[in-house]
Amino acid sequence: MNDAVVAVAGWGKTEELANAVAREPNPERTLVLTYTETNQREDTLRIFQKTAGAKRHASVTGWKAFQLHDIVRPYLPLLYPSIRLRGLSIRDVDLDKRPGGVARYLTRDGDAYPSLLGKLTLDVIDSSKGAAIRRLECLYDSIYIDEAQDLRGNDLCVLERLLKSNISVHIFLDPRQSTLSTAEKDRKYKKNYPNAEVIKLYREWEGKGLLDIRYENETHRSIAPIAALSDIIVGDELGFGPTVSAVEPRGRHDGIYIIAKSDLDRYVSEYGATLLALQKSEKYGISDSMNFRKSKGMTRDDVVIVTTGPIEKFLTSGTALKPVSVCSFYVAVTRARYSVALAVENPHKTMAGIERSSLLNELDIRLLAYPSDKE
Repeated sequence: MNDAVVAVAGWGKTEELANAVAREPNPERTLVLTYTETNQREDTLRIFQKTAGAKRHASVTGWKAFQLHDIVRPYLPLLYPSIRLRGLSIRDVDLDKRPGGVARYLTRDGDAYPSLLGKLTLDVIDSSKGAAIRRLECLYDSIYIDEAQDLRGNDLCVLERLLKSNISVHIFLDPRQSTLSTAEKDRKYKKNYPNAEVIKLYREWEGKGLLDIRYENETHRSIAPIAALSDIIVGDELGFGPTVSAVEPRGRHDGIYIIAKSDLDRYVSEYGATLLALQKSEKYGISDSMNFRKSKGMTRDDVVIVTTGPIEKFLTSGTALKPVSVCSFYVAVTRARYSVALAVENPHKTMAGIERSSLLNELDIRLLAYPSDKE
């Protein structure tokens, strides 16, 4: 039976995936897929650590490489007989030019546009009259998909075709961390299932009997106040349930803090915190910061987040964040083990808003103010 593990940040999805792959009776007929090269390296390392000394190993590859090499390349001639596939284009399709036919999917050199590779894959599957799926069934008994929340657009339709095949499909995801996309310009499902709301599609598949969903809400990364803040950011509308922390406080500088953006340099110097921002923060005296989205998978004891305008409004007045901002903020907060500092323009105004919030006020968020240079 197909299954999907929906797990909070810090639960240990990669470790669980590696353990499951190591238990496969026929590893040479097992395929592990994920989107980014970073995740491919991490999955390969974890699986190798579990299966060191084994004579047979599972294959780990990228989602797009899988589509190109296992589906599109063998059967593209059935759809476009005169076209020879070369690889993946480094630039994406320009939909404003309204390309049609093969030009919608491939460059003149035969490279596939990343955003529409999912739709091309579907068209190829249909042109093969099922042969492409039957070929996969001959190659693989099990397919594991890591960080599946990154799959978007028609890539989700390709996933559904896999779920309907005779291959056992095992999916690991956290919709709350939906900050990347395999199909940025693909409009399929964009309005109905934006970012974390992709969980609705998985629940529809569960209702159709295509998979079983298991929820794992225990984090082994963050202390309880940080876990509680992450839940407030996401809200309870999507029914993920509360996050439970298995991490004990260290007893010093634990919890959530509000600081002024003008104090970023001093805070980072004093606590050695990792700085996360959506944009570079040179104007605050900090040149070394990491983007929210690129921090996914990282764990740090102390994190300081340069808040955006929408995040500050969320803190001060409870203004709802857009779906993409919810996921980015969630990723940033859940990188921290013991402390999160939120750097804002007006700390006192932010604290006043937090005190008015029935949810945030329960978190014991503290103001950390530094004396001004003039004092």
